[in-house]
Amino acid sequence: MDKSVHVRVPASTANLGPGFDCLGIALNLYNDIYMELSGDGLIIDVIGEGVFNIERNEENLIYKAAKKVFDRLNINVDGLRITTVNRIPMGSGLGSSASAIIGGMVAANILCGKPLRQDEILDMASMMEGHADNVAPALNGGFNVATFDGKKAYYIKKDLKDDLKFIAFYPNRELKTSKARGILPPMIEYKNGVFNVGRASLLTAAFFTENYDMLKFASQDMLHQVYRKEFIPEMYYVIEAALKGGAYAAFLSGAGPTMMAIVNDEKVEDVMESVKSVYDERNLPFQVYNLKCDNVGACIV
Repeated sequence: MDKSVHVRVPASTANLGPGFDCLGIALNLYNDIYMELSGDGLIIDVIGEGVFNIERNEENLIYKAAKKVFDRLNINVDGLRITTVNRIPMGSGLGSSASAIIGGMVAANILCGKPLRQDEILDMASMMEGHADNVAPALNGGFNVATFDGKKAYYIKKDLKDDLKFIAFYPNRELKTSKARGILPPMIEYKNGVFNVGRASLLTAAFFTENYDMLKFASQDMLHQVYRKEFIPEMYYVIEAALKGGAYAAFLSGAGPTMMAIVNDEKVEDVMESVKSVYDERNLPFQVYNLKCDNVGACIV
């Protein structure tokens, strides 16, 4: 077994509007996880985002993910030191929990000599997360169409070019995914299901054929955004402003509250300026991340 490892895991944006729990893109914003077999007991250090509210005990998400790998391989670990350097804001809709799960599992697998295949790690991570929309791009990189049947995750990945930018507008507030999921209705109307199937299919085809002009129409949603606007009242104003500024598409990133705009290189400043006015008019503090697709996914540094 290796003694120590350093793994870097990308952020991710999921759903992309209509692709609820099945579409996601890895982004070049990273958490770094250092894991070391060391002494007795569990030691966890947190640097950066979440420094005041991430658990330093066995409830820590990175540790829980790593332990699932150790348990599956029947390996007993007496002492473990984990240091995480976080740049992905927590509860933001940018895949912080997926990065923790993937980082913990990939690091533990490397410490054990890499006996698990990538698809086995994705299955375990999807089981832990409950769906594959964030964990698939966090592990694989790129644009992922992924679905999980309760045991196995199935996915197809496509690399995206660097001239396609993803502008994330993160209001400085946390929205727990459990809360954002809790507001969703147990049943949907048939017409809304048809609406989303059509748009999610078109959006996927648009990415694979690089026909980005289709994204404005294809990113529309009737399954989750319409309900989650209760927690993100600025949502549709941001979408309207982003499109007015020249974005290909705009949507709620994951469960929110981050709003995401897909933009051509040349329109980045216009979209930023247009959306900035929405937050400023409402006196909402926010951060902007100018990102591109990470096509590598979780990797050893």
